[in-house]
Amino acid sequence: MNFCSIDCSSNLIDITGLCNPSDVVEVISLNPYWMQMNISEKLEIPQQKPDVEQVNSLNISVNIIRKEVVRTPVSPTDANGNYIPNLEGKISTGRKLIIEGELCQKIVYTAEDQVQSVHSAHFYVPFSSYIVVPLNINFGNDTTPIIVDSLNIDYQVNSCVEDVVVKMLDPRTILKEVTLLLYAVPNQTF
Repeated sequence: MNFCSIDCSSNLIDITGLCNPSDVVEVISLNPYWMQMNISEKLEIPQQKPDVEQVNSLNISVNIIRKEVVRTPVSPTDANGNYIPNLEGKISTGRKLIIEGELCQKIVYTAEDQVQSVHSAHFYVPFSSYIVVPLNINFGNDTTPIIVDSLNIDYQVNSCVEDVVVKMLDPRTILKEVTLLLYAVPNQTF
């Protein structure tokens, strides 16, 4: 029995640029410096482009523009030396990796005209976030520790676009919700 109406098959959107979150599990288990964020966007079709009848596809990628470790306040510790989280459950180690980037997107759509021509529109949406990183990282081992302050570490920041929801609000406006995983790997170049 088919429960899908005509609308279901006619509104399918081909989305490229998504990653498989299970591909990053090993990396973030070795380097637990990551965060997830949701980016909500209202994209306006440029004036020179025709109205949208139907969104056909979306191509999305992430460009990391800037990353920098900064000093932050340190969470208090208990009698055992463990950090005490704030009421939101967050801990501040004294170091935070600031990340600035942009979502690079191309939307391909069928125009709302007699010919039903296909057009595309490009959008670059900035975002900013952070990942709490440790005060120091040990690049050595138990017998020969090499302790480096996070301020002196170059982190490689990677992204994983986990999910995208696209909805046409009107012939000129598209609503998008992007779920993004950002994770950082400390490089041993110091």
